[in-house]
Formats: sequence, C-alpha cells, structure tokens
Amino acid sequence: MTYAIHPVWETTGRPESMRYGLYRVSATGEIEIARASRLESVENLRQQLLQSQGKRRPW
Repeated sequence: MTYAIHPVWETTGRPESMRYGLYRVSATGEIEIARASRLESVENLRQQLLQSQGKRRPW
C-alpha cells in the first residue's frame, strides 16, 4: 500500500489553519484517512500503518 501526506487548508485566506492529511493512494485515486495539525502526528500514523503491513503474511 502507498501513502501520501499533503498539506490541507480549510480556506486559502487563512494559512494558519493548515493541517496535514494522510492519504491512501491507489490506481483509482487518493482517499483521506487522517488529518492532524502536526506533521509529526500524521507521519507517526503513516509509519504505524507501514509497519503493520510489514507484519502481515502475504498468503
């Protein structure tokens, strides 16, 4: 699975309202799965998701 992190603004007129979104990327597009005000929070969640995938058995 591929994940992407993008900055997200509620309104372009308020840059202080920027958040970070975590998205699951597939051939059909991106689906937002989390949003946080701190990049570190979203990155920690992404790392947890990647680690949990690595522990799964492929069969």
